[in-house]
Amino acid sequence: MSIASLRSLIETIKGRGLTLAAASGEDGASARDLVYLAKSVEAMVGADALLGLIDESARPAEIVIVTSPGTATVTLAEDQVARDILVLRPDQGSYTVPFVNVVTPARGWAAVIDNELSVPVRIKTPSQTTYAEIAPTKRGWLFCDGGIVDFVIDLQGLAAAATSPLTTRGDLFVRGASGNVRVPVGQPRQILSVTDDGLDPLWRWSDGRPSSRVKYLMNDYIARDDSDAVVGSGPTALAGLITDAINFPNHVGQGIYDADFAAGMTSAYRGYAGIFTEGTVFIAGNANSGRNGDPTGNPWPTVLPGLYRTNTEGHLVTETTPGKIKQVLCTYGWTGLVTDDGSVYCSGYGAHGQQGDGTTSSKAFFQKIAFPAGAGNVRYLACSHTPGGPGDAEAIYALMDNGDVYAWGYNGYGQLGLGDTNNRAVPTKIGMFNRNVRAVIAGGGSYGHVAFITTDNKLYLCGYNGSGQIGDGTTSNKTIPVLVDVGGPVVKVAMGGSFSGYGWTLVLRADGKLYGMGYNGYGQLGDNSSTNRATPILVTMLGLTDATKVIDIWAVCGMFGSSFAMTKDGSFWSWGANTNGKLGLGDTANRVAPTLVPNVTHVSQVISPTTGINATYIYDNIVLLRHATAADRIARNNGYVMTVGYGTSFIAGPNIPNPQMSFRMVGFPNRYHGKIRRIAVSGFHQGNDGEPQAMALAMDGTVFSWGPSNTFSLGLPENQSSNAPLRVRF
Repeated sequence: MSIASLRSLIETIKGRGLTLAAASGEDGASARDLVYLAKSVEAMVGADALLGLIDESARPAEIVIVTSPGTATVTLAEDQVARDILVLRPDQGSYTVPFVNVVTPARGWAAVIDNELSVPVRIKTPSQTTYAEIAPTKRGWLFCDGGIVDFVIDLQGLAAAATSPLTTRGDLFVRGASGNVRVPVGQPRQILSVTDDGLDPLWRWSDGRPSSRVKYLMNDYIARDDSDAVVGSGPTALAGLITDAINFPNHVGQGIYDADFAAGMTSAYRGYAGIFTEGTVFIAGNANSGRNGDPTGNPWPTVLPGLYRTNTEGHLVTETTPGKIKQVLCTYGWTGLVTDDGSVYCSGYGAHGQQGDGTTSSKAFFQKIAFPAGAGNVRYLACSHTPGGPGDAEAIYALMDNGDVYAWGYNGYGQLGLGDTNNRAVPTKIGMFNRNVRAVIAGGGSYGHVAFITTDNKLYLCGYNGSGQIGDGTTSNKTIPVLVDVGGPVVKVAMGGSFSGYGWTLVLRADGKLYGMGYNGYGQLGDNSSTNRATPILVTMLGLTDATKVIDIWAVCGMFGSSFAMTKDGSFWSWGANTNGKLGLGDTANRVAPTLVPNVTHVSQVISPTTGINATYIYDNIVLLRHATAADRIARNNGYVMTVGYGTSFIAGPNIPNPQMSFRMVGFPNRYHGKIRRIAVSGFHQGNDGEPQAMALAMDGTVFSWGPSNTFSLGLPENQSSNAPLRVRF
């Protein structure tokens, strides 16, 4: 018997007792009768209450079977909501109603509601106009104050939030814009802050250590956000991350970018630069032509607190304050900066218009370049620079956010793509393109040529073509970009060459095959020959099986050029000139086909500080960044630096032969071993002396440098040389 039924029975007996007590005559009850009735009721109530307690302990949950196809409303009794647990259980049929309404008594109660139905349950009191809703197959805790049912807690969601997202010690779990999200633990010395909009938590580096933590080294194209995650699209991006799974099934998800560390000519001249996390820049080394942006011409490490409009004055009240710097591009005598608001600043050599200000004079301060009205914002700069030779041939390109390309500077071979060989002193739009370029790759040094990859994944080239590096079947220079068909969508391009004019081009196709054209005197094209090619030719051995499909490429070392590739299985391959053993194969024999490099996998960078200008001055060497896993390579985290080739100080190891003909690890302090994010190089040839310098950026923003030092080219205040990485202190 339910409590409600018992109450009803007692009320009935009480009413009957009052009737008997009030009656007279035959219908009347004696006092003895009334006492007997009262005792009977007392015994019955006590026994039934005891049975009710036993029943309550045996069945703590109230089970309510909701029939299908579903009723408009289920009404609960007082004793039902008095239970601690209330289960709404379906019968055998299916539900056709979108939800089930449940009306509860207007009394105080609190219970866990277990909705086992396949439709939502909406619960309220008779006078309530709104519902508290519990989703299908979910549990919730509800509270009623006698008039309103509310305060729903999703018990299952709460349990999931407290367990499953927190997979790593130190993780946080918060409510994000799209629901519950996981915030991984930060890095040592990071602080828990908030995003710029103040809505979400974010691990970031403290602004309490200004000008001390570096975010980018010079000539880098891999952008990062405030949380140090790599960025492949959006206003802060540089190179574009390959995300098109339809056209590039072999490269999507592999962390491949369509532009790389300053293609071909990967170094600056006797110095280097970097960008701090707060968006300011530092430059160290030779101040040739004013490229350091310091009017005094000092070569020691210069931290620029801001950008200027003249060499003596900051920006006017009416001018917008420059944004954070996101790219610094350094060459022989010219430096370009790009800010995250899409502006460009230049300093240094300008005799052929490289300053972009309409003059042919050099500048020793960073001056903003004026683009034509409506040009939009600059995404990144590219330059066919010449770090080891004459600094008068820089051709500069700006890829805009909207897909247009502007060019200025030296144009002796038509490399600006403007239809002639006239230099340009202001940014000029390449008319061949109309907001449809996704990548610009420049190379060749003094004999510059440039590649453009369009948004429909086609390849165009122009400029110097003396060795057939443009790939159009001729060796005549091209002043307008020409379409080169490689038989499929183009992923990316790598370009080699120097001021000696021996340029070549590697083109990576979507199917993982690699093609080359241009100079091949040392086997740079990898086609089993040393014959120059004026049309794209297949690089042998690679891309013929799934494991050997190429996913990344590099072309370095100028005249005595070398080519490198990484395949889908993480293997690393080298071919071409092997001066000083720079292919890392244990000898100095050139290779005309790709050869597997031992003990090197998952490479993210291959760069060289020297260019081998002729047979007398050959000081070639390579520095690369490898990773232990593909995941680390994709994220550009946790790298190991390896070197090979000429130069004891550059190779950075004790008691090693010179040259070093196999890749070997560079030694870092213990806490930084395997914690390098990016590398950079600079160099110069002075007679019979090679001056290669290397820099490494650690995960925590610390910078190391090593090699010979000339005019503070290592960024060390003592202007000292070093055979091992030394920490640069700002």
